[in-house]
Amino acid sequence: MTESPHSGLARTAPSRRTLLKAGLIGGTGVVAGPMLWTQAARSAAPATGVHLSYGSDPVSRMNVSWSTAGSVQAPRLDLGLTPDYGLTLRPESVSSRRVDSVYHHVDLSDLRSGTRYYYRLSHDGGPATRGSFTTAPPSEEPFRFAAFGDMGVAEDAARNVNLIRREGAEFAFVVGDIAYADDGGMGTSRESQQDFGLWDEFLTQIQPSSAAIPWMTTVGNHEMENGNGELGYDGYRARFRHPDNGASGGQETYSFVRGNVAFIALDGNDATYEYTRNKGYLGAAGDSWLELQLIAFRARADIDFILVGFHQCAYCTNVAHASDGGIRDRWEALFDRYQVDVVINGHNHCYERTHLMRAGKPVQQAPRGSTVSTDEGTIYITAGGGGASAYPDILPKLSYYTDEHGLKIPEVTDYRAVGDATHSVAFFDAHPRDAEGRARLDLEVIASDGSKVDTLTIVRTR
Repeated sequence: MTESPHSGLARTAPSRRTLLKAGLIGGTGVVAGPMLWTQAARSAAPATGVHLSYGSDPVSRMNVSWSTAGSVQAPRLDLGLTPDYGLTLRPESVSSRRVDSVYHHVDLSDLRSGTRYYYRLSHDGGPATRGSFTTAPPSEEPFRFAAFGDMGVAEDAARNVNLIRREGAEFAFVVGDIAYADDGGMGTSRESQQDFGLWDEFLTQIQPSSAAIPWMTTVGNHEMENGNGELGYDGYRARFRHPDNGASGGQETYSFVRGNVAFIALDGNDATYEYTRNKGYLGAAGDSWLELQLIAFRARADIDFILVGFHQCAYCTNVAHASDGGIRDRWEALFDRYQVDVVINGHNHCYERTHLMRAGKPVQQAPRGSTVSTDEGTIYITAGGGGASAYPDILPKLSYYTDEHGLKIPEVTDYRAVGDATHSVAFFDAHPRDAEGRARLDLEVIASDGSKVDTLTIVRTR
């Protein structure tokens, strides 16, 4: 029996909320964003910069985002279980500062788990852009994801996009400094330091991967764009959509669960001592939200591992930025209390991994190729080799951290297990609990040239 094109889009008919957000009822599909968008004449340019992201539930929600070279007439997404589609949705569309591009977003809900969907992006007068994605399955099955930061637009960045495709990652967790459209990185840059067209180049660069798998991003210091709103995040918010369950109304903090792994995205700009532009804007409210997330995740029997991602480093020896005392002071005690398994950072353009840490000290050695239990401590990973210019690895034994006064305080770095200065991506394979009750995360770090940088087996028994 042939299934109708509508029957696989949801277990029930699309909800009123879905239809409303898609612009099918109760509105025009055009909403206020960083700048108002108005519909214009026909455009022959295709949709570009296609990128996906999970909603709060990867099993049933997906956001599809794309851009057009300017305002277009009747932008739309067609969706179906086959390339015959069957459902047409209108996007939320916003523009952004000093670019002609318009960014379009459709929030899909009530999707079937573990199901492949086909989509078509088009507008009046323009050719269609086609793609597909698969929602996460509900069952406990192994899955692979990628983690990195500091990508930019570069040859090594493009190589890493291809690497993510070849390695079969189900999604990417990107820990800030995305396109470097604001080269200043302190939120106070001059217009001569800004090239917002780089956002479109970046989105085009990642499309071979991001049009098929979600890219879950966090903000770094280079997302604080001077002139782009109170926090500098209006450019970021125009281009990305993430779960709306964070500590604020923005896109900077959120959480989601995939399989037996819980992910928490934080805004390191709120905690860092290095750059003070946005320091403390969430403050206690953000910390309370974080603690509630950690309490809830640790109480769930179906969650084994908790991964927290943000930009600035709690522990890194690299001379460029090294470690940030603000991160340690704000969040390390919470990570210890609720036994966060892995913290993933960027900022330093290198790869580095710590031994198992508790209360600021290494408590168990974790050399390359070993098996360790995060019941005993937290592993901090700097995965800043996404593609931006690499930083030299010259302070592996005696480095520094930035204190509350912005001073660089020397410290002996006995926490470092592995370091590497090449461009790379960290891949994790998550496995459910085996017959002996052990859940497992296999870490494999691969350089953009395909060589192996690091491996580690992480287990949890309680």
